[in-house]
Amino acid sequence: MPQLTVDGRTLALSHLDKVYYPRTGTLKGEVLRYYAAVHHALLPHLRDRPVSFLRCPDGVEAEVFIAKNPPAGTPRWVRTVDVPSSGGELRQVVLDDGAALLWAANLGCLELHVPQWHAAAPALADRLVLDLDPGEGADVLTCRAVALLLRERLAADGLAAWVKTSGSKGLHLLVPIEPTPSTRVSGYAKALAAALEAEHPELAVHTMAKARRRGRVLVDWSQNNAKKTTAAPYTLRARPQPTVSTPLAWEELERAGRELDLVFTLADVPGRIAAHGDLLAPLLDPERARPLPAGPAVLATGPTGPTGPPGSAPPARPADPAQPAAPEPPARAAQVLRPPVEVMRPAAVPAVPPADGLGGAGVQYELKLDGFRCVAFARGGQPAFLQSRSGRDLAAEFPPIAAAVARLPEGLVLDAELVAWRGGRFAFGELLRTRQARAAAPDTALGLIAFDLLALPGRDVRRLPLTDRRRLLLAALADVPPPIQPVMATTDRAEALEWMDRLAATGVEGLVCKAAGSSYRPRGAGHAWVKYRRSDTVDATVHALTGPPRRPHALIVRLDDGRVLATTPRLTPPQAREVAEAARAHLGPPTTDPDHGPVHPLTTPLRAELTVTGRPPAAVFVRLRGD
Repeated sequence: MPQLTVDGRTLALSHLDKVYYPRTGTLKGEVLRYYAAVHHALLPHLRDRPVSFLRCPDGVEAEVFIAKNPPAGTPRWVRTVDVPSSGGELRQVVLDDGAALLWAANLGCLELHVPQWHAAAPALADRLVLDLDPGEGADVLTCRAVALLLRERLAADGLAAWVKTSGSKGLHLLVPIEPTPSTRVSGYAKALAAALEAEHPELAVHTMAKARRRGRVLVDWSQNNAKKTTAAPYTLRARPQPTVSTPLAWEELERAGRELDLVFTLADVPGRIAAHGDLLAPLLDPERARPLPAGPAVLATGPTGPTGPPGSAPPARPADPAQPAAPEPPARAAQVLRPPVEVMRPAAVPAVPPADGLGGAGVQYELKLDGFRCVAFARGGQPAFLQSRSGRDLAAEFPPIAAAVARLPEGLVLDAELVAWRGGRFAFGELLRTRQARAAAPDTALGLIAFDLLALPGRDVRRLPLTDRRRLLLAALADVPPPIQPVMATTDRAEALEWMDRLAATGVEGLVCKAAGSSYRPRGAGHAWVKYRRSDTVDATVHALTGPPRRPHALIVRLDDGRVLATTPRLTPPQAREVAEAARAHLGPPTTDPDHGPVHPLTTPLRAELTVTGRPPAAVFVRLRGD
């Protein structure tokens, strides 16, 4: 008996010359070779999901039956799990490795079907599926028109869809979502399908009645039910030909000129994987999962694809008394983020990381500017909120910036640097002056340099990869005039270093380097975002002053590593004036420090930037950091 070793296990194979697909003469041995060739792409989509099999032990034109329970003689090394069922507990197989997959295929388990949930969390779906099934007189190209409409509606709800052929006549749309009860996913999918039918009754239906499906596409939402399953990616189908449920690129779907362009068999798919990888791999990335909204957005758009041009008006719709009107979806609030929000804080590094650093998926390099950290909230009819690093609102201190943010679309939230510009360079000191003093200086300009996007109207985008947020940021600010503009950024390390050197005279401090695939997650940000400063400056907390409060001599500072030092040498007159003005409202009663003599403690610590050199260390004051 032939044997095959897969993932460290040796399997005995049988009847390899049995004909499984009589019309094409495809043998069982070819089926096994196919599953062996694609198992690395297939298995991640099966992992930890109980499998239902369509068994064809004598080929697709002989007896075919559904099997859920483990077949008799299932090896002990094949994992099985208990899953809920109407009759109590049901035992099912989970295919964790290539050996288990080939064992099942050798038994004639031709088709593999899985639910939208994992065995560890039954009925808690982590993806949404829409099965597009063409009725008589429709075809897969009609399904394409429906798929493009659904993609648009899902995008309006902040959801991204991937597509594959069903391997039969239609298409499957798959959407990664945050774990959500299957009942709620089914309700959302049904409302989405009903809304599409209400807008395009000539194209789509959402009910099973065959009489209504002629020339239309059934948007089958019911496969989101916890008891239902869907054909897995890369599974063979028990059709006259050995067709495969095959992942597609959207561009490939849009280019297809005939049905045959969207039919793939076991001979085609291994080469596609070798050329393009797994086109559904993003479904497996938890960072792609999005929360399911309360109800689908309704877009007033016309059909796309073969039935009409993008953006054309929807056709007039005759009343159908037999079909109840789709419920009006709830309005979606534009403002999904409210202050304060926790911000990403890059960790300091001594050198600019290489382009394959920070995880190896690419790095985005941005200019590090000299200003106040500012998260800007556009709030529609309310005044803008400019959140400082410490969480307070800077809007009253910087009216021009607040007015510019207020003109942005409601719900837009930018992470940015609030900067001042004077005499051809960034002028951090101007930010520490009063609003009136800045207004009296006609040659001082304020700006808000945005380096990240946290929210769009109605959509929190912090879970998106940085590359996607950057693209959305540039689109959101494309027509926005100064003082708001995006930061200069590049993925070319050499270009970033050239920028840093060329712009040094303007006060550019260095570079902020970010993992291109990073989501906006403040905790653990130091692994994804780092900052490189041109000099060896550090931040510290000022706790007390020495000398007269109106003309202090030095600062008593605590470094972030816990060391307490006095600054040296003596503060220059401009530095002393800067410190005295900032500390005036925060001075406590004078006291004597055992290490530094008479001091004036601060009731509210200030933040300062220093250079620290030597052994023992000496701290040299550079400036106050402010907010």
